[in-house]
Amino acid sequence: MENRKSDTSKLKEYESIISSQKEHINRYESRLKDIIVAYKGLAKEKAALETTLQTLSCEGKTMAKKPSTESDGEASTTKNAAQDGTGAAHQSSDDQVQKLTKNIATLTSERNRIEEVLKRERTQLRQDMAAKNATIEELTKRLKTFENHQRHRSTTQEDQSLTIRELKKMLDDERNLKEKLELQLGDLKTQFLLNLPERSEGSSKRRAGMTYPSQLGDSNEADTTRGDTSVNESLLDLQQEIVHLKRQYANAVADEKQRVRLAEERSKRLGEIHEERVANLESRITELSEMIGKYDRLREQDKENIVQLKETIAQMKTSDGEEVTKSPSDGLYRESIEDGYGSGDRYKQHARGEVDAPPNEIFDANLLLIGTLEGDKQEKLEMQKEFENYKRGYEQCVAENQKLKEELLSIQEYNRRLLQKLDSLKQTLVYKETEFEMKLAEQTATLKTETAKHNEALCTLQASFESQIGHLQDTLQKQRERSLTVMDEKDEEIKTLRTSLEILSLSTATLRQQEQTAMPARESQAPGGSVMVASFGSSSDEQQHLIHYAQEIARKNVEISALRTSKNAMDTTLRQTLQEKVMIEEECKEKMSQMAREIERLRRNYQLEGSNLEYLKNVVLSFLLSRDSESKKHMTNAIAAVLKFDESEIQAVNNMKF
Repeated sequence: MENRKSDTSKLKEYESIISSQKEHINRYESRLKDIIVAYKGLAKEKAALETTLQTLSCEGKTMAKKPSTESDGEASTTKNAAQDGTGAAHQSSDDQVQKLTKNIATLTSERNRIEEVLKRERTQLRQDMAAKNATIEELTKRLKTFENHQRHRSTTQEDQSLTIRELKKMLDDERNLKEKLELQLGDLKTQFLLNLPERSEGSSKRRAGMTYPSQLGDSNEADTTRGDTSVNESLLDLQQEIVHLKRQYANAVADEKQRVRLAEERSKRLGEIHEERVANLESRITELSEMIGKYDRLREQDKENIVQLKETIAQMKTSDGEEVTKSPSDGLYRESIEDGYGSGDRYKQHARGEVDAPPNEIFDANLLLIGTLEGDKQEKLEMQKEFENYKRGYEQCVAENQKLKEELLSIQEYNRRLLQKLDSLKQTLVYKETEFEMKLAEQTATLKTETAKHNEALCTLQASFESQIGHLQDTLQKQRERSLTVMDEKDEEIKTLRTSLEILSLSTATLRQQEQTAMPARESQAPGGSVMVASFGSSSDEQQHLIHYAQEIARKNVEISALRTSKNAMDTTLRQTLQEKVMIEEECKEKMSQMAREIERLRRNYQLEGSNLEYLKNVVLSFLLSRDSESKKHMTNAIAAVLKFDESEIQAVNNMKF
C-alpha cells in the first residue's frame, strides 16, 4: 500500500511538472509569435521609410542637377526639351505619390497594429496587476487568519495545560483519598479481628455464667442479659460501620473510576482535537508554501516579461532614432521648399523659353505646372502632419510604457515588502515556538522538582504518622494484653469462687440432711433456740459468699468500663492524629502554592531587573555620549530613579557641574 501511495504521489508530481513545463512552453511560443510579428512590422516600417527617403533624395538630386539658366537664343530646342521634361516630371511625380501613399498606408497599418498590441498588452498588464493584487490580498488574509489561528492555538494549548494540571491534581487527590480509605479499612479490619476473640470469649463466659445455679438470684441474671445485649449492640454497630465503610469505599472507588474514565476521555478528545488542528495547520502551511512558490514563479515570469519588453522598447527606440536621423522633418520641409523654388525656376525657364510659343500652349503649360506644384505641396504637408501624429502617438506609447514600468516597479516593491513581512512573521513564529517550548520545559522541570519535594514531604509525614500509629497500636496491644490477663485472673477467681460455692452448697446439703435426721432426737432433748442459731449461721455464711461474688463482678465491670474508656480515648487520639495529618497535608499544599507564587514573583522581578539593567545601560551610554547639560541632568534623574538614590546623593549629583 505504501509503495502504491508513493508511486501515485510521484506520478502526480511528474504530471504537475509536465503541465507546468507545457504552460511555460506555450507562453514562450506566444511571446515568440508576438516578437516575430513585431519584427515584421518594424521591417515593413523601415522599408517604407527607406523608400520615402530614397524618393525624396532622388527628387532633390534631379532638381539640383538641372541647369539654373539657359540661353535665350535656343528657343526651339528649349521648347521641345520643356515639353519632354514636363511629361517626365509628371510621370516621376505620380510614381513618387504612389510610393508615398503606399508607405503612408503601411505606416498607418503598422501604427494601428502597434496601437492594438499596446492596448492588448495594457489590458493584459492591468489584468495581471488585478490578479496579483487579488493574490496579495488573499495572502494577507491568509496570514491574518494564520496569526489568529496561531493565537487561538496558543490559548487552547494553555487551556489544555491547565485542564491537564487540574486533572492531575484531581487524580492525586483521589489516589490519596483511596489510600486513606484503604488504611482506614485495614485498621478497622485489624480492630475487628482483634476484638472478635475478646467478644467471643466474653460472650461464652457470659453464657457460661448464665448456667450458674438459680440460687445466685435475679441480680446476676439481669447483669448477664445486660452484658449480652451490650455485646450484641456493639457487634451490630461494628457490622453496620463495616458495611457503611465498605459502601463508602465502593462508592469512592466507583467515583474515582468514573473520574479517571472521564479524564481519559477528555485527554483523548483533547489529543484528537490537537492532532486535527496540527493537521489543518500543516495543510494550510503547505498551501501557503505552494502559493508562495507560485507567486515566486509568476514574479520571475513577470521579470522576464519586463526584461523582454525593455529590450523590445530599446530596439524600437534605436530603430526609430535611426529612421528619424535618416529622414528628419526639417529635411523634408527644406526639400519641399527647394522643390518649390526649383519648380519656380522651372516656371521661369519655361516662361523665358516659351515667349515665342502660342498663348494657348503657354497657358496650358502654366496651369499644369501650378497644379502639380500645389498637389506636391499638399501631399507633403499631409505627410508631415501624419508623421507628426505618428511621432506623437509613439511618444504617448513610450510614456504609457514608462508609467506601466513604474507601476510594475511599485508592485514589485510592494511584493518585496510583503515577502519581508512574511519572512519576519515566520521568524517571529519560530521564535515564539522555541520560547514556548523553553517555557514548557522550565515549567515541567519546576513541576517535577515541586512534585518531588511534595512527595518527600508526604513520605516524611506518612512515616511520622505511621510511627505514631504503630506506637499507638503497641500501646493498645499492651493494654489489651493487660486487660486479657486481668480478665483471666478474674475468671480464675470466679472459678475458685464457684468451686468454693459448690463445696459450700454440698456441705450445707449434707448438714441439712444430718440435721433432718437428727432433728427428732434433738427436739426431744434440746429446746428450739439451738436450731434457730444453726440455721442462722449457715445463712450468714452463704450471704458472705454472695457478697464477695457481687463485689468481684462489680470490680470486673469497673475494669471493663475503664478499658472501654481507654479504648475510646485511643480512638479519639487516632482520629485527632488523622485530622492533624489532613491539616498538615493541606498546609503543605498551601505552602507549595505559596512557593510557586513566590517563584513566579521572583521570575518577574528577575525579568524586570533585566529590563531595568538594559534601560540603565542605554541611559548611561547616552549620558557618556551626550554633551548637552540639560539632557545629562535628565539622564542623571533617570539613573537616580532606577538605582533609588537618597536625597543627599541626588543633591550631591545635582550640585556637580556637567
